[in-house]
Amino acid sequence: MNIAELKGEKTLKTLAKRLLAEPSKKTKKTTNAEMEAALLRLNPQLSQIRDLEEGTPILVPNEFALAADESFTPSRGLTEALLHQAQEAVSRLRGVLKERVANSAEETDRVQTWLKTGAAKEFLRRSPELKEAFPSAAAAAKTLAKEQNAALAAQMKALEKVQSQLAAFRVK
Repeated sequence: MNIAELKGEKTLKTLAKRLLAEPSKKTKKTTNAEMEAALLRLNPQLSQIRDLEEGTPILVPNEFALAADESFTPSRGLTEALLHQAQEAVSRLRGVLKERVANSAEETDRVQTWLKTGAAKEFLRRSPELKEAFPSAAAAAKTLAKEQNAALAAQMKALEKVQSQLAAFRVK
């Protein structure tokens, strides 16, 4: 079963004409009268088509070849729900990434602060073998924040791309 929608037609004949595809080698030739009869059989409300609002859903049997842009399958709602879930997951992932980078930045700041304290200097005096590693740790802590921000920006850009690709699947 296909679903179409009323687009302001005032007669069953004009509706059938709009919905019916041009016959081709792959489709069975159907007359407007056959289409009208089938539409009325499945949609008794069409007997008063003038009273129906634009956008009213209409059931159309599968045996009729419909114009390509005049029908969608009932799974459209499921598709919309899946797209919505995917977009929500991308949004949540974006939030998690930001949170983790913020936590890492806090830890990096704590390390940089600690490396400048008297406790760190005392620790270095007790362990002179680490004297060469301390400047490297300080430099690594400084570059880590920059690297994480660059990685976050790249990940956010990738998520934006995913978001736009998901939007392309949304039926308008």
